[in-house]
Formats: sequence, C-alpha cells, structure tokens
Amino acid sequence: MPRDRWVVGRVLDDKRPEVREMTADAPLMLDHLSDSAKQHFDEVLAYLDVMNVPYLVNPRMVRGLDYYTKTTFEFVHDGLGAQSGIGGGGRYDGLMEQLGGQALSGIGFGLGVDRTVLALAAEGKTAGTTSRCQVFGIPMGAAAKLAIVDIAAQLRERGIAVDMAYGNRGMKGAMKAADRSGARYALVLGDQELSAESIVMKDLSNGEQETVALADVVDVLGVHLGR
Repeated sequence: MPRDRWVVGRVLDDKRPEVREMTADAPLMLDHLSDSAKQHFDEVLAYLDVMNVPYLVNPRMVRGLDYYTKTTFEFVHDGLGAQSGIGGGGRYDGLMEQLGGQALSGIGFGLGVDRTVLALAAEGKTAGTTSRCQVFGIPMGAAAKLAIVDIAAQLRERGIAVDMAYGNRGMKGAMKAADRSGARYALVLGDQELSAESIVMKDLSNGEQETVALADVVDVLGVHLGR
C-alpha cells in the first residue's frame, strides 16, 4: 500500500477525540465507491436482509489492517453496556497472494471470548457443543444462492445446523463438499427449480432424492429432522 494511503487510513482509524473532531467533515467512503465495489456492497446487504440480521451501515468505519478490501464489519451487542463491541473483521482479496499462495479471496475476524460469553449470558444462553451439519445447500447461480441463504436462516431458527457451497465449485465439487460435511440432506437449487418454485432434496445416507415445493422445504426438513 502506498504510504499516503497508509497515513490516511491511520488517521481515519484514530479513536482520539481530538483527531475524530478534525476528521468529522472528511469525505465519506460510501460516496466514492467504484461500480463493482458498490454492487458487491449491495449484495452483502441483501444477504443480511434475507437472513434478518440487524445491521447499521457506518460510513466512517476504518479498521486497522491494511489488507482489508471492499467490506469491514464489527459485531456489537446491546447487553454489554457502553463497551458493546464483541469483535470485527473484514474481507481481503490480495492477502493470500502476498503470502505466496493462490490468488484467493477470503474473510477474517476476531472475537473476544469473554465478551462473547457475556453476550450469551445476557440472552440467557450457554455455550453448547458444536452442532454437526445436518443440511447442506447447493445453489447453482446468484438467485439460487440468495434463496438458499434464506432457507438456511429459517432452518437455523429451528435449531438445524446448515452449511452451503461457496464459490463456483460446480455440481460435482459441491456434492463432494456436502459429503465431507457429514450432512444428512443436501438441497440443490438451480434456475430450473426456481422457475418451478421447487427444490431437490437428497438424502445423503442412501442417495434417494425428491423434489419438494420451495415454500414447503423448511417444514419438510423440520419433520425429517425432528425440529
């Protein structure tokens, strides 16, 4: 990163009141996004909306690591008083390549263990054992991905552990990922199924599959999995 950009980032990330006062009228990043960055940010917000995740867009958020690209985020909880932060992170597009690896994108975040436990206690919850994946979603296309995210959110509300295929694996690679996940069921959704308002539900324990109405799949899986 050029030094002038590094200096600007450090100034905008400075939490001291006197520095915050000086940068109060600085231009907002959201007003200067490229077309591709704006499209990506809008897609991120669309997924949050589908999953009913409450969020607040902070146009002045600047996190300290210089390799973040496109999106940074922070986790907060209202039950922790003035120090509401639990953790945060962001996306990075070039970090793997800088470290000598493949040119892959990724995200990273850090969580405060003590603060996470306090947040769970504030909601009357306790940290249990890790849930084994029960359902694995395989979306084929952008519209299908949004629909799978919606289904996953509804299943998780019932206590059903869900994972899904990310990136452009193709059907063969996605099914291998589903098998590795240990899930009982795979949900396959493509343009043809979307047009018919249906989804393919495959039992990975015996290979049997059936086509289910998209509107009914959450209830059907709930019955099969006792949720």
